Amino acid sequence: MKNLKGKLIFLKLGGSLITEKKPYTANLKKIRELIKEIHKLRDEMKFKLIIGTGQGSFAHISAKKYKTAQGYINKESLRGHSIVQNDASIINRIVVRELVKAGEKAISVQPSAASIGDGGKVKFFYLEPIKNCLKYDLVPVVYGDVVFDLKKGCTIFSTEKIFSYLTKKLKPEKIILMSGVEGVYDFQKRIIPEINKKNFNEIKRFLKEAEKIDVTGGMLHKVMEAIEMAKNGIEVNIIGGERGNLGKCLKGEKVGTRIKNF
Repeated sequence: MKNLKGKLIFLKLGGSLITEKKPYTANLKKIRELIKEIHKLRDEMKFKLIIGTGQGSFAHISAKKYKTAQGYINKESLRGHSIVQNDASIINRIVVRELVKAGEKAISVQPSAASIGDGGKVKFFYLEPIKNCLKYDLVPVVYGDVVFDLKKGCTIFSTEKIFSYLTKKLKPEKIILMSGVEGVYDFQKRIIPEINKKNFNEIKRFLKEAEKIDVTGGMLHKVMEAIEMAKNGIEVNIIGGERGNLGKCLKGEKVGTRIKNF
């Protein structure tokens, strides 16, 4: 893929990339490195972009403490809702700040103010602000967030779940999920180059919950949501955050794990 002019790309910056292991600490060096590369590639290839930010050592900690993904389950749930929502917004604003510093016209889009869940699924997401961002070549930056839920009181929408919903409405050319690992691994720690309808049942046994604190389900969740996106005829790539990987992926070169043909 060489000509991306005007095409829409979804890019997730995973929490393991943009945060440190120390609680509530952004990895500013990596954030700035990634944003410098994004800005350069956007300047060269002229594509439209939606960025999603993961949580890493920010909201995952408070969401686990308050069991926010389960909804309003006890007297602490309401307080947990507000704390997790605030934590989720902080790392997003840091990334938006650095995008603006680098020359991108980035706009934070708050899922908790634009969407409603229903039993953990996306019931509604108001898309007009995002559509207007893209119309004027601004870069909307969404993020994993805690939102109101009609059945549970509240729920958590991961960045992948939000991307999965937006994919059906906005039809991106390609979706890239950047992570702290280089792709999806098998038992021998070898990268699986492609996951498709034919080999998924065999590969599924390699997938397991992330060992780190991740209230949205780790790699298994990422792959399952990626498959939902791929069902719309769109290629999804899970790649590492090493310098140069993003450019290779955008150009169609082999890097990480490609999910397609579902």
